[in-house]
This record gives sequence, C-alpha cells and structure tokens, in this order.
Amino acid sequence: MTSVSPLVAVQSTLERMADKFNEALPPHIDVNKFISVAKLALNKNPKLLDLDRNSLMQTFMKAAQDGLLLDGREAAAVPYKSQVNYLPMVDGIIKLMHNSGTIKTISVDVAYTNDCFEYEKGSNAHVKHMPLLSGDRGERLAVWCYVKTVNDGEYIEIMDMKQIEDCRKVAKSQNVWNAWYDQMAKKTILKRMAKLLPKSDALSTVLKMDDETNYKEPVNVTPEKQTQPLSRLKEAMGMANEEADQAADNVINNYRKEE
Repeated sequence: MTSVSPLVAVQSTLERMADKFNEALPPHIDVNKFISVAKLALNKNPKLLDLDRNSLMQTFMKAAQDGLLLDGREAAAVPYKSQVNYLPMVDGIIKLMHNSGTIKTISVDVAYTNDCFEYEKGSNAHVKHMPLLSGDRGERLAVWCYVKTVNDGEYIEIMDMKQIEDCRKVAKSQNVWNAWYDQMAKKTILKRMAKLLPKSDALSTVLKMDDETNYKEPVNVTPEKQTQPLSRLKEAMGMANEEADQAADNVINNYRKEE
C-alpha cells in the first residue's frame, strides 16, 4: 500500500475544504489563490505539519475570514509547542484598513538614530523620515504612523522605544517579538492609531483576534474516541473529511456569534 506524505495529506485536506474557505473569504479573494498560498506556507515551513492539525486548519479558516493570505506578509502561521497560532501581520492590517473604504493613505515605519527623522506637533504637525540607505542605521529611535482618510483627515502617531518596550514586556509571546521585532512594533502603533480612526469591523476583528491569541499550550479536553485503530491510509491523511469540516464549522460559528 502506497503511503501518503504528511504534506500531500494536508494539501488534500485544504482542497477538500475549498467550499468552506469560499464561504468564509471576502468576494474579491479567489479561493484557489488562497489555497495555493496556504500550500506554499506549508512547503516553506514543514514543521507546521508536525503540530496539532485542528489548530492548523483553524489558522487557515481564521485567515480566510479576515481575507488575509498566509504568506508571512499579510498573516503568518506561527508554531508554539504543539499548536499553530494565527498571527495577522502589518501588511494584512494595512490591507484591511484600505479595504474598509475610510483610508486614503497609510504609512508606518521604525526610525533609527542615524536616519533623518523629524516630528512636529501643533498647527503644522508633520512627520518626515528619510531612512539611511547604506551603512549602520544605529539603534531604534521611534515608531511612527501617518494616516490620511478619504475625507482628508490627517492623523500622526509617534511612540518612542520605551513605550514600545513597555508594550512588549506585557505581550503574551516574547518569541514572536524576538523573531519580528520591527513588525510587532509597527503593529503596536497601528493598534493605537486604530483607536483614533473611523471604525472598521474588519480591522477591529483582526486586532482583537491578535490580542487574544494564546501562545500558551492549551489543555486538550477532547475525549478519546473509543473506536477501532485507524487504518494505515487514514493515519497518513491530513484530517478526515468530518474532522476538517468540524474545524471549519467551529471557527465560522464563533465568528458569526461575534457579528
């Protein structure tokens, strides 16, 4: 009997979940593209295949609901112990802010001590950042965000590194900060900026989900099934049809309760 590799098995599960993904995805995102990017994420990070399959499928479903691709730029599947956690990234949050229809322009970046950086409050409020293109940029100095809305409202937010560090110290996962410090610093100021901007359901959902991501290993409360041992083929499969459907339904039902 030919064995099925874990990668092929999970990719097959993703294809069987196409209808579920299509139900969750915004109309402007093609389900085939979403699945292709998900498969690529598995190819690039095969360690995900060794983790809890239910949490992996729920990560894919959460990304579909938010309309974000798990490409490491819009969102990422982050391993932690035996689980897979869904992590919206800076590009994904910016994408949702643009898709909300209220934002014309948004810029966010980390300024370093050797960059040219100017910031002024008052009637002539502005921010100017010219990153050093070559050589040592020095230490992190501040994180800034500028937003212009469709009705020409302008918003500027600045956080110095002490403020960023205060946020990092209370973060649920230091591992994520260690891996993507600048990304997490930008997300921190985007969250602060989001409180000042016209409300967006999509953005609020992502920011809330990111805040509530639990990077501690959960307790398994699933009862052990009193069934006959799985066949060799079923053991090789990513998930059985009913398991994949249940993982998708759980996320979709929870999402609808929040609406």
